[in-house]
Amino acid sequence: MFVNPQVPPDALPRAEQLDWQALHPRFVRRLQLGTLIRFSVFAGIGGGVHYALATGGLAALFRAAPWLPVIAWSVFAALSFWALAWPAIAVPRHGYAVRDRDILYRSGVLWRSVRAIPFNRVQHTKTDSTPLDRRFGLANLSVFPAGGGGHKIRGLGRETAERLRAYVSARIEAESDRGTDPDFGEPA
Repeated sequence: MFVNPQVPPDALPRAEQLDWQALHPRFVRRLQLGTLIRFSVFAGIGGGVHYALATGGLAALFRAAPWLPVIAWSVFAALSFWALAWPAIAVPRHGYAVRDRDILYRSGVLWRSVRAIPFNRVQHTKTDSTPLDRRFGLANLSVFPAGGGGHKIRGLGRETAERLRAYVSARIEAESDRGTDPDFGEPA
């Protein structure tokens, strides 16, 4: 018979008591380099457009409003600075925790969230890395539960990501061998 007793609020585990694992310290530099590459491409395109407009048919506009390019490049510089500074603010607020029956991932600076995926819901996992990730010795772990809505833990050390993938895969296998009822988590 299925029993579902009420749990008093004082008996609930506290999230602050979790031992959150930080992302790899090189992840900040990897994000900053990726941003720098993207913004360099945008600056090159913007410089080409600026040159074409200043020497082409809109040269009169640039003479009439010489402040226009100054404002445009100032906005670009401010956005570039913010995009380069943001990873140093955001990455320390991300982390993961592995418990006996689930894996948790926290993220967010202004809007914070904690996502938990129970191992008995996970269908498969994978690790991946971009060329830039590999340059910094990083990898990402993706966890795919039944019904979709999986999540990716970015910015792990390559060895850590592989160890986590192997651990989660072993836990998936252990959960399926145990024969739990997926609706109630009890032996079938």
